[in-house]
Amino acid sequence: GSWIWIGLMVTHFRRWKRDHPGLPVPLAMFATTAGALLWGWTSLGVGSEIVFLILPNAFGWTASMDAGLARLLFSWTLHGIVYFWLIPAYIAFYVLLPQAAGGRLYSDRMGRIAFLQLLVFSMPIGLHHLFTDPQVATGFKFLHAVFTAMVAVPTFLTIFTICASLEVAGRLRGGRGLLGWVAALPWERPLVLASGLSLLMLGLGGAGGLINMSYAMNATVHNTQFVTAHFHLIFGGAVVIMYFAIAYELWPRLTGRTLPPRLMRWQLWSWVIGMLVVTLPWHVVGIMGQPRRMSYYDYTDPALAPQAVWVSLSAVGGLVLVLSDLLLVEVVLGAHRRAPGLQP
Repeated sequence: GSWIWIGLMVTHFRRWKRDHPGLPVPLAMFATTAGALLWGWTSLGVGSEIVFLILPNAFGWTASMDAGLARLLFSWTLHGIVYFWLIPAYIAFYVLLPQAAGGRLYSDRMGRIAFLQLLVFSMPIGLHHLFTDPQVATGFKFLHAVFTAMVAVPTFLTIFTICASLEVAGRLRGGRGLLGWVAALPWERPLVLASGLSLLMLGLGGAGGLINMSYAMNATVHNTQFVTAHFHLIFGGAVVIMYFAIAYELWPRLTGRTLPPRLMRWQLWSWVIGMLVVTLPWHVVGIMGQPRRMSYYDYTDPALAPQAVWVSLSAVGGLVLVLSDLLLVEVVLGAHRRAPGLQP
């Protein structure tokens, strides 16, 4: 089903170019098509694992599975899919945020370059999760380390372009001095607030990504809770909070209902607080050596006891995230209990 969507996106892209000769494809469509192509690539890995390894074994056609090949194919999909999830958040940065902030996009061309780089660099990077696997050659591991590092380039381009766009908006709103434009931004608008919080978590999670891509440092945190924390901070944090903001932008346009700004801001703040309280302790216990993919730890063991307080703290963060989820439901569905256009 998703591969049909890829074909539709490419077809519509070509049709638009044919019908509008000499004009650039709108940035949102350009980026969405890049995301479709990335999905086509990244889905091939786990698709091949299912079709050629898992299903034949499940039907009894093969006696065993090649675990090393299965891990390689899964890692093929593992990281490219993260950037597929990230692209809609970047689209909101480039397309929706400048309007919400009251300014304009600093550079449309830089946005297109960033999306192309995300497409190219994020394809061959999944194997940096296999740095300790003996079935993968050293040369391929080095190649993936290099391309993983290169993914930082479109991220830095995006951070620069979005910050420049926000500065334009802030100065148009009367901001003066070196950083006066920051205070002048309309932080009361959910999309602007969510974008700022997203960039904060993207910076923290990206720093952990640089550790994961480094051959030597990766060996220290490999298969520990550090990796879990990094993933949640990028996807559950930087990406999902932008999904919330996109929903807040689209819901009134789709339903004609006005959402309560104050509750939206509370929901966004509670989400980022909960995510930081969950993931930062996971980073700590990961460095302390706590492995991931385990459901039980005996914290009466003196060797593990120092980790207990950090794990308990992360559980508090998880509770905050649950409350934030419930608040999201109240924000969206609660608007339908009020007359259209009314706010609490």
